[in-house]
Amino acid sequence: MCINIVIADELRLVRKGVISLINNMHYGEQLGEDPTGGYNIIADTSTPNELVNILSSNSVDLLILGYSLSTKENSNPISSLDGYALIKWLTKKYPDLKIIVISPYKHPSLMRTILEMGATGYISMDICEKTLERVIVSVLNNEVYVEKGMMKSLFQGGDRSGKDVSLKEMEVLRLLCKGLNLTSIANRMNLSIKTVSAHKLRAMSKLDVDSDCQLYCLLTETKLFNVSF
Repeated sequence: MCINIVIADELRLVRKGVISLINNMHYGEQLGEDPTGGYNIIADTSTPNELVNILSSNSVDLLILGYSLSTKENSNPISSLDGYALIKWLTKKYPDLKIIVISPYKHPSLMRTILEMGATGYISMDICEKTLERVIVSVLNNEVYVEKGMMKSLFQGGDRSGKDVSLKEMEVLRLLCKGLNLTSIANRMNLSIKTVSAHKLRAMSKLDVDSDCQLYCLLTETKLFNVSF
């Protein structure tokens, strides 16, 4: 049995690194399958639109999905989706697809939401080959896998880098860090500009910052998000 895999992440280096790790893995015994089978990487992509095209035209068993993709604001709504909005769409559209999410974010609400949506793996960007192999085997055996370090965050809560910030507030901060303005964020999240602004202000209050400059400095310092300005 051959396992068809697709890898999606906004960074080419991440995608090629994952491909290299998978190509060095030994398929078969741990899955209880024919050892003559293997992992077949169908494609890798950086955009949600191309990802959907790949999934619609191929039989895919496993998607290794970066939390951030290269998005565009245009007439095609799929092109602007990444993060939990894309995961939500994918789990509804492809309920049998196994999804492992690669994310630097350890926000407990985010991890719970993604797992509740139907993703079956959640790991960081700093995994080794053995951890990646472990999560792939677990997910293909219909088990849920959360990386050990992230599992601690799931039960212990956060700190100043994300304490008490809600999921929607965190998503507003993430999209601000991607360079989107409040209008674009409102369109993407299907919220009013006033609501998006309120989410931003509440997040700033929880993070104890008074200005955009302080906010971006804190986000850069804590590495909660990648600031792309």
